[in-house]
Amino acid sequence: ADVTASGAISGLGNLILADVGGTATFSNNVAAAALSAANTVANIIFTGSTNTFSAASTLANDGTLTFGDATGDSFTFNGGLTTSSVAGTVTLNTSISSSDDNLIFGAITLGNNVTIDTNSTTTNRADITLAAITGGSNALTLTTENNVTGSDVTASGAIAGVTTLTLASVGGTATLSGDVDVTTLAVDNTVLNVAFTGNGSSVANSFTPANDGTFIFGASGGTQTYNGGLNTASVGSTVTLNGSLVTSDDALTLGAATLASDVTLTSAGGAISTGAITGTSTDDLIVTSSGGSTNTISLGAIGGSGNVHNVSATAGTSITLTGNVTTANASGNTVSLTAPSINIGNATIDTNNTNHDGNVSFI
Repeated sequence: ADVTASGAISGLGNLILADVGGTATFSNNVAAAALSAANTVANIIFTGSTNTFSAASTLANDGTLTFGDATGDSFTFNGGLTTSSVAGTVTLNTSISSSDDNLIFGAITLGNNVTIDTNSTTTNRADITLAAITGGSNALTLTTENNVTGSDVTASGAIAGVTTLTLASVGGTATLSGDVDVTTLAVDNTVLNVAFTGNGSSVANSFTPANDGTFIFGASGGTQTYNGGLNTASVGSTVTLNGSLVTSDDALTLGAATLASDVTLTSAGGAISTGAITGTSTDDLIVTSSGGSTNTISLGAIGGSGNVHNVSATAGTSITLTGNVTTANASGNTVSLTAPSINIGNATIDTNNTNHDGNVSFI
């Protein structure tokens, strides 16, 4: 049996869906306090153009949930919204917002371009939480507002089929820990910290993050692919690297960076350029550019205040050192440079060979 409300609803207290075996459909504007549904409700559809809920709303129906049927529809949950216990597909066809309250989703499917915004004004609240995201070739913008400490974005699931994923204004940390595959990823200086750690993640277009805090790339042993190139020089604070970062005949340009595990930088022929790189005595750095149009590597200072273990660079055209290379006094530590042309300029290569191998090779 269904519930169908075709007229506008206003001035209502709590809207509670208790036992609905079919579909509860609200096709006009709804203004109420809290919205709630238990697992005794099957499907829920809201398609009114303006919908406002003034208290914390939680939906746990055991079927599907749909918000909106046009990009111009608006849904405002001023006490926050939780849909993580909805059993079926949660479809967003329009933007969802709150006024300084948490928005907590499980898996979602985008039916249109969508913005999720908590409008945070208070430290350490108004977070956005998401699981897997199915994009349907639509764009997604996530924002908690700029310069509000601790207002975070957390996406723990895989993200696929999103054309443009924009972190617009995030005062805390945006954590994307699943396999994220998007056409374009946009992160500007209204975002504080980013942890982009999902193994298998890929960005099809050029990616130039400019957030004003820290940026963590990858996971130990994982791989991320940036097929339009990657440039981290505009990140405001520490850039931390993990695993393999790969481009396809596109430039890989890093400012200063810190290794948190073994790191491999690979371009299928694009130029690779780094600033100063530090790490620990267990971290290896492998850099390769070959098989494409440019095949050059330029390395800034490596080690120094944080000496790495091994450094290996292979280029089809040339390698240039613009700073000193220093490895730790650890077993098996080596520096190996392989290219038709190697220019070390005034750089010093020091393997700190006190008790261990400390080999230096030019090939």
